[in-house]
Amino acid sequence: MSPARRFFIPAKGLAGPCRQRGVTLIELMVALVIGLLVTAAMLKVYVDASRMYRFNEGLARVQENGRFAIEFTRRAARVAGFWGCYSELSINNHISTGAASLIGTTHQPGIIANGGHVTGTDNDGLNNSDSVTFRGAAGSGVPFPTSVSMSSPGDNIPVTDTAPFNQSPLPAALISDCETVEIFQITAIAGSALEHGEELSKIYQQSKKPVVFRAESTTFCIALGADASQPALRRLTNPTSGQTCANNGDELVEGIENMQVLYGEDTDANIEGADGDRTANRYVPFGTDGLDMDRVVSVRISLLVRSLNDNLTTDPAPYTYDGTTTTPTDRRLRKVFTSTITLRNKAG
Repeated sequence: MSPARRFFIPAKGLAGPCRQRGVTLIELMVALVIGLLVTAAMLKVYVDASRMYRFNEGLARVQENGRFAIEFTRRAARVAGFWGCYSELSINNHISTGAASLIGTTHQPGIIANGGHVTGTDNDGLNNSDSVTFRGAAGSGVPFPTSVSMSSPGDNIPVTDTAPFNQSPLPAALISDCETVEIFQITAIAGSALEHGEELSKIYQQSKKPVVFRAESTTFCIALGADASQPALRRLTNPTSGQTCANNGDELVEGIENMQVLYGEDTDANIEGADGDRTANRYVPFGTDGLDMDRVVSVRISLLVRSLNDNLTTDPAPYTYDGTTTTPTDRRLRKVFTSTITLRNKAG
């Protein structure tokens, strides 16, 4: 064979020019489509997971806020009307009517007088919400020191601990020995004793085991919180002159959109000669015609709680509150929390 007729034979396994191939346009387009489908699927999974996380987080926050708000109001209601160790005693209130520190109570044996244990307002707050006020002695009380008594009704009142009364402004206080109950204004703390401007009705002796409490009036209402876009449950304790719950109350729980309070009245007690069975026969708003606050034995508090974040649902979620079904314009979560609380310190 002549040199001109020779040709190169590639070694086994090596691709010659006739075996080299590229990616066709169709193959490239198919690969791109498959890649886009996989990316879209992964993106949808991520978006759905993120949306579900936000929904669950918002729902958990709603439930948490609702439980906290109910617990705050329940605690105050449970001690409302506690004025010492014997509820049948009349209260001798030495604080003058109209004084900023006045704890409004006209408690009498066997009844809750209007302005006593519990009172409120109806539909005058944010979103036509109610407010409710509970009054009573706070804390576990502070006893007299061992072997220390008073020598005259005007003496300073000795206590084993002044910390519960060291507030600004100084609170009203209650002294009780199971024979007498008196409310007075603390004017100063002198060492381990409480100064007061009123002369008590008697000399309290350590042998009678007198106990001194803070006298508190606590109001709950709905108003805008620190975040002006969020409604909140507020609490105002022992307001001074000119203070209101909406403007001066401490923010407790955000996201509380509305509060409705119904008062459980034992109407059996209105029958002449009947003491009642301490069971509410009807629940009505404050100010209802014929409602006798002397016979209120329980309160029913209903809270409308909303999520802090919007756009948690695909469409606006209708809700039913206070007998009315509403379709909101936003896409927040909402849940209703209701608790019926017995006024266990109600006398009689």
